[in-house]
Amino acid sequence: MRTKHILSILLLSAASAVQAQDIAVKSNLLSAANGALNGGIEYAFGPKSTFELSGSIRPWKRSEGYVNRYWLIQPEYRYWTCQKFNGSFWGAYINGAQFNVGGKKMPFGLFPWLKEHRYAGWMTGVGISYGYQFMLNKHWNIETAIGVGYEYIYYKKYQCPDVCSSVLNTDHYHYFGPSKASISVVYVF
Repeated sequence: MRTKHILSILLLSAASAVQAQDIAVKSNLLSAANGALNGGIEYAFGPKSTFELSGSIRPWKRSEGYVNRYWLIQPEYRYWTCQKFNGSFWGAYINGAQFNVGGKKMPFGLFPWLKEHRYAGWMTGVGISYGYQFMLNKHWNIETAIGVGYEYIYYKKYQCPDVCSSVLNTDHYHYFGPSKASISVVYVF
């Protein structure tokens, strides 16, 4: 009988010492490649549910001859198909941003009008995402994610990319399509 009590105490002690991995911090390498400071934190509140808050900021103008300044914040709910921080997930996100961009040719021929003019304004949107986390070891993961959604964009269009150019018009734009892409390094606590 005494052995059972000792064994029970040891098992309870071991179980209480085990901690679930409920928090992760991450950095999106695609955003960093654009010269932005970025980061995110993700919190698990169930075996298959997490909430992520991520953002990026690019407050300076580099010497490439174009303007590309912005900040973005994006909260997202994620549902994991197997277990949190491992394998596939589906997400729903909202975002908000301010921008001042122009004089730049975008990849894949997106937004060709950005080459000739500068746009300054704000945007907000919603979307759905799909992603996958590859476990490297107990704490390190690599995450890939893509998302599609709707963005409402309010902007002022300037005559040329120069900061002192005159305003051509003020307008808004409704965008439907790809609105998220990430390849992130993740550290799970």
